Amino acid sequence: MSTINKVLLPLPSIQKLIENGQPQFGMFAKVEQINYLDYYSPLISQKPLSNWRKDLKANQFCFIQIIQPPHRVCLALATIKLATSAFVYLYNEDTQQLEVAEALQPLARNASFVGDHYQGQMSFSHAKLTLTLNFEPTQLNIELDSQYLKLTASLARQPQPLAICTPTGRRGWTFTQKEPLTDITGKLVIKASSKMSADNCERQIAFTEKTRANLDWTLGYMRHETNWFWTCINNYLADGRHLLLNLSMGVNETGTSENACWLDGSIFYLPPVLFTRNDLQSSSEQTWSIRHQNLGWSTVDIDLIFTPIKVYKKTDNFGVVASIFEQWLGEYSGEIHIGEEVIKLNKVLGLAEDHFAKW
Repeated sequence: MSTINKVLLPLPSIQKLIENGQPQFGMFAKVEQINYLDYYSPLISQKPLSNWRKDLKANQFCFIQIIQPPHRVCLALATIKLATSAFVYLYNEDTQQLEVAEALQPLARNASFVGDHYQGQMSFSHAKLTLTLNFEPTQLNIELDSQYLKLTASLARQPQPLAICTPTGRRGWTFTQKEPLTDITGKLVIKASSKMSADNCERQIAFTEKTRANLDWTLGYMRHETNWFWTCINNYLADGRHLLLNLSMGVNETGTSENACWLDGSIFYLPPVLFTRNDLQSSSEQTWSIRHQNLGWSTVDIDLIFTPIKVYKKTDNFGVVASIFEQWLGEYSGEIHIGEEVIKLNKVLGLAEDHFAKW
């Protein structure tokens, strides 16, 4: 039983993100439409831009994690219009095996980005990987095929997403929505070509009531160079409650942050945190620390240690466009205090990300 005395904040629900040519900033209970082509800023251009030019300057990406123990599937699709990429990796928690399929294409070749996070579709087609994501108000549908695995899934959306829009530098803004996904149906097929297949035979794994998932959907006019850190935990606590934790540093520049956790689907907003990669400072210390420096005004304390196990790393450098992407799988230990509630983590598997991008 939770001991958190939750105060329901009067967050607004809005139909359109852009009003009178400008984004509405802040945290929202719901944003129904990301009408980014209605955006106008003289900081991007001294005169109004045509829609195709505004579309060209907008970055968009989506990340989804599906966990059916001991297997964990992480997939993403991203476009900066000069290039479009997708990846999927399969991780076995018992054997610590990791297998990756990835593809990169120039511009938006064989890719499509239509609509938004509630009414839209994102698709990508390549010899190594095909992916289609269909977004509806109540569910998300996935069709994926790659060298090593195939996946079909329907995932139910929840009523309490984290929806936030913040200014980005002088030239734009960033909107992101993160949320738990439940009632997952479908299956994961591990192909005979996969190193995780048994006896070189195809294996089918049906999603069950134990399957859990989460969504990260982002669109905006971002800084030419940016770097962020990210923590994601999607697991069950010792008392049986489900925890989804989202922490970041470097994503939202001012005013608010996208830090939050969900306990059995109920959202709790969290204060800013500091990430420190101890593995970059000492050859003997391989951990990261994630903590909130409490200055007395917050009833929240966050003190976590992340110990890396495996990494999916991808580096691209095309001059004007570059990326150093590290997404680690590892174990979190520590405590999160929210009022009188204490969430204790002891070697809980999760994700940690360090991403530099020039786009």
